Amino acid sequence: MAASLRRRSLLTAGLLTAVGTLTACGSASGSAHAGSRPRPTPVDPDTAARRRVGAAITTLLAGYDTTSAHGELRSGLAAQGAAVGVARSAAPPTASASASASASASAAASVSASAAAAAAAGVSDGELASGEIGLVTLCATELQGVSPALARLLASVGAGAAQRATQLGGHLPAAPDPGLDGLRPTAPELDALQAALGAEQATVFGFGVLGAQLSGGRRVQATADYALHRARRDSLESLIATSGASPHAAAAAYDLPFAVTDASSAARLAALLESRLAAVYANAVQAGEESFRTASATELRLAALRALTWGAGPDPLPGL
Repeated sequence: MAASLRRRSLLTAGLLTAVGTLTACGSASGSAHAGSRPRPTPVDPDTAARRRVGAAITTLLAGYDTTSAHGELRSGLAAQGAAVGVARSAAPPTASASASASASASAAASVSASAAAAAAAGVSDGELASGEIGLVTLCATELQGVSPALARLLASVGAGAAQRATQLGGHLPAAPDPGLDGLRPTAPELDALQAALGAEQATVFGFGVLGAQLSGGRRVQATADYALHRARRDSLESLIATSGASPHAAAAAYDLPFAVTDASSAARLAALLESRLAAVYANAVQAGEESFRTASATELRLAALRALTWGAGPDPLPGL
């Protein structure tokens, strides 16, 4: 018992140290007087973002390590850490991190604080879910101002964290409206919008087919998702037309990847359609910036969550 208490005390101390490191990264530069010391070497935004997200993942992993449950979820988080580069992210970011460091540190601190509390008092599903939701928020903050490829990765990490939070019983806050009305898309953004439109058109067709094989609650869910994808399709068509381009027309029919003959195959098709949508929106994340990037990351996350409700397994990196 004494050895266990000592181990927990050491773990708690390490987690609390991580909290201090993450929350201090946005304020260290202000404490030095001009001319008192050489300026630190600037860190590029990608490196700084990887460090902050990597540190948050490492701290959350420590929370999972206090329990023998949820091994699959922990493995997914570890896979995300490897993709971000957790081993290279262990060092705290320097004081010259990007201008968004303060907001990023606040989001990272919520991850660390949840995991630290879990380590100190015994982990609970609610505490782990809170940590995962904090990781969702952190990734949403960090994907702004980084390279397109890293933005796509962070959007995927956030979507995977959202899946785990849901499985742990957590409730994600409603995603804010990114406000794309009046958007004047760049050429890459317009291509991404057309690709998303094509994917939504195919998804509408697929849900029209699979709904006939369902009954009860599953049919209600399919009907709601069918309406959601129709609305999303119409919104994309309007957005593209408003920009002065012509929305690509839907095909008359689409080949299904397998025969849909019963409720089981219908649910499998629904999960596949949502997973494919996640991939399209992941690509859209790296096609634009600011509100476009935020909106695409949100759609990626929502598609990943819908895939989960239709029976897809948790994916460490949805859409990739």
